[in-house]
Amino acid sequence: MSLLQALKLPPVPTPGSAAVAAKAVAGTPAGAAPKTEKLLQAAEAWRQTHGQANERITALKAAVKSHCADAPPALLQEIEKGLAKLDEVLDTVDHRLADSLATAGKAADDSVLRAELRNAKTILTEYINYVTRGPLVAHIDQNPFGVKTGLQPLLAAGLTRAAKVI
Repeated sequence: MSLLQALKLPPVPTPGSAAVAAKAVAGTPAGAAPKTEKLLQAAEAWRQTHGQANERITALKAAVKSHCADAPPALLQEIEKGLAKLDEVLDTVDHRLADSLATAGKAADDSVLRAELRNAKTILTEYINYVTRGPLVAHIDQNPFGVKTGLQPLLAAGLTRAAKVI
């Protein structure tokens, strides 16, 4: 079973089918406007998902700091270093996808649109691999501090929405 199937995402189009799909969009001016609008909406939706993930990670950090507030200063310093590593998630699944979707949504011609959609697919694949295979997201979701982050389902849902538009 492929990663896309496991996440219940549509298959990645082959180069030939992408060209056909792009020609179909280009050939129907009435259909082009909704596609570009959907791309812009998907960009904003990813930014919102990223923001929600940031809020959840921030809540986890606050819970850890509260739990360890009485620790010696040297230990608190080490805890801060460890908590900074949680930012890796947002540094990895960053705003590049939203930027790419927005660029595609604002594309003036088909060649720019196709190129940017290829870029968005590449970024999307990178994000999916990180979210599903990387241990940090699962570790955050399984934290012992009573903070239900639901980070993996949140990110997976955001990626699924973006994949449907691409």
